[in-house]
Amino acid sequence: MSTELANKIDRNNVRHMMVLSCAPLLAGLKIASLFVTRAINYEEVLSVLKGTEVEILTLSNNNGMLTLLLYNRSGLSQYLNKNMIASFLRKLDYENTDVDSVLKEFSFRYSLYLMDRMDFPHEMGIILGYPLEDVNGFMCNGGKNYLYSGYWKVYCRPQAAKKLFREYDRATERMIKELVE
Repeated sequence: MSTELANKIDRNNVRHMMVLSCAPLLAGLKIASLFVTRAINYEEVLSVLKGTEVEILTLSNNNGMLTLLLYNRSGLSQYLNKNMIASFLRKLDYENTDVDSVLKEFSFRYSLYLMDRMDFPHEMGIILGYPLEDVNGFMCNGGKNYLYSGYWKVYCRPQAAKKLFREYDRATERMIKELVE
């Protein structure tokens, strides 16, 4: 993103911040994104998403700061039901791989993590739509030895990931331009 464009972003504007954090999701290129905002902005987040296929799950509310999972239900459902993804989740003791069951269990595990009662639930990468081999690579390598780092740490097929990341960047830049120009 150009410096001139970056300077036009209002960091206090929820719409601007949502585009910066979630443009690939909003553009239909990604199945889920995390968005952190003040609790007082929740209604505005709902307003921005009105009329889209993006749904919200509140993962935490810590001192007035919300961590929200924004997701496309049908895209996430398709991803979770891929054989290798479903098998991976079952190995992590997920009984069902339908969207609601996975999100309910993940939300519970994430809350336990925030209370220091369990390790980080790395299945978050799956829920965010990261490739299984990269989620496995991250888990096996403790976040080290990656081949490339962008929207996530890449352990397999770095060229394909770079291409996808460029698409994400173009979507973000296009949406920011629409907002500020």
